[in-house]
Amino acid sequence: MSIKSSVKEHFTSNPLKDHLEGSSLKSHWDYFFQNESGNEISQEFNELSFRKFTRQDLDECALLFKKVFSDDPWYDEWVSWEQSRKYLKELVENPVFEGFVMGGDSKIVAVCLGHQRSWWRGKEFFVDELFVENERQGNGIGGATVNLLFKVLREEGYTRVILLTNKGIPAETFYLKNGFYNNENRTVMVKEL
Repeated sequence: MSIKSSVKEHFTSNPLKDHLEGSSLKSHWDYFFQNESGNEISQEFNELSFRKFTRQDLDECALLFKKVFSDDPWYDEWVSWEQSRKYLKELVENPVFEGFVMGGDSKIVAVCLGHQRSWWRGKEFFVDELFVENERQGNGIGGATVNLLFKVLREEGYTRVILLTNKGIPAETFYLKNGFYNNENRTVMVKEL
């Protein structure tokens, strides 16, 4: 079997569905390559809704951010809610900020915060932070959030989505699986002070 065939088989099958008679479980293909209607998200995650970030979301997002990035695989040292809130507040105060949340029952479970960049190729969206509640990771919510983000950005005239992530961690695999690619012509340069 070719690699291409293996990948397609992986995305179009769902081993659990085969074992559960009458199951309505979706395959990976259904999660990652939904049509443009957006109805699939309401069917699969009917308790969740995707919407624009509001200033009232800041505190809850800061709590979730601290929890997610203090844990595996990042183990960042966000020592307090105030520290993570200050960081996110700085992102939100950017004059070209755009943010989105996925949540339900008054609880946010996925967040995407970024900003618009005007580029010669058109309007770009730069993802500053994208995170999903620890317990919900690996259940399709991240992919659904990204698909809905792409849909909204296309409708708003964006031409590209750009982000940075660490190599060799599940986030890199997640982004590659969701249509991002590594730009071989770019490098990230850092100088410690």
